[in-house]
Amino acid sequence: MIKSREFGKMPTGETVTAYDFSTEKGFQATILSYGAILQSLTFPNGLDVVLGFETLDDYLGDHPYFGTIVGRVANRISGAGFTIDGQQYDIPKNEGENSLHSGPIGFDKVNWIGEIDEDTLILRHTSPDGHQGFPGELKTELRFTFSGAKLSLHIQADVDKPSPVNITYHPYFNLTDGGATACTDHQLQIHSKFYTHADENNIPTGKRSRSACSAHFAYNVAKYIRRDDHLDQNFVIKALGSDDAQVVKMAKLSSDATGHKIIVCSTQCCIQAYAGLHIPKITGKAGMTYGPNHGVALEPQGYPDGINQAAFPSTLLRPGDAYSHKIIYTLRPGEAIDSNL
Repeated sequence: MIKSREFGKMPTGETVTAYDFSTEKGFQATILSYGAILQSLTFPNGLDVVLGFETLDDYLGDHPYFGTIVGRVANRISGAGFTIDGQQYDIPKNEGENSLHSGPIGFDKVNWIGEIDEDTLILRHTSPDGHQGFPGELKTELRFTFSGAKLSLHIQADVDKPSPVNITYHPYFNLTDGGATACTDHQLQIHSKFYTHADENNIPTGKRSRSACSAHFAYNVAKYIRRDDHLDQNFVIKALGSDDAQVVKMAKLSSDATGHKIIVCSTQCCIQAYAGLHIPKITGKAGMTYGPNHGVALEPQGYPDGINQAAFPSTLLRPGDAYSHKIIYTLRPGEAIDSNL
């Protein structure tokens, strides 16, 4: 079931809508038209497990992409620029000399156009040619469904000029207390084949190593999130040449304190795991003070900086081709045990 209500108004007077989901298994979620933000995700015991805010004004301020859709291009683009068919394109720098999540006015700053179609929420946005320096008019559609214990997102896009496209979702999870304390009682497992190397600015070097070759990145067996954990790493899940439409299990996050689990599946080839080290001291929902490592972000994606890295599969989308990315979050309350997960 989906119901809509007004969440607030933009400075322009435009209404931001909240879409409230509830499932037959007692899960609830709220998604905003602004930034397609996952504003809440609540387990049957009443625990809201995503970081965020209670008011639109807070979301309009500075925050580290709490619950937002990220595009046109997630992660980093080296040198804040790229070349397509001999043409150089420059985009805004917002992380040193590089671009993070498409610059300061990405998809997270858009008030999407919403429609409820029975049990599906559809959010649409058209990014104009040249916005933030990206070529082509990009039409994007997000389709959210929430049934039983599965929250699903299908991202579809097409463009009328060649443009890099790599769209992801960016909720921060805290399965113990919703963000009041650091996630040091959380275990993270990532079903990775490789991890990509990065320099001191987290820009890929174009090299990969097998995940098991590094103790720091060997998350094939569940590992605890440490205090002051610097984890902000891209892991490769699918082998080159894999079926782009196949949904695969990428990661599982679990809390020792509550037993709650979230399993992340996707059709993409990689996932960025971020332990939230740089979450600032900021007041969130229910008056909680968030801080470093108070939330874990798991972001399915194509190869980061794929538009500039010759050794990686390209993230370039051309006219006539369709971008399609499915993400599924499977929720398991603490009392549920499923050996098949």
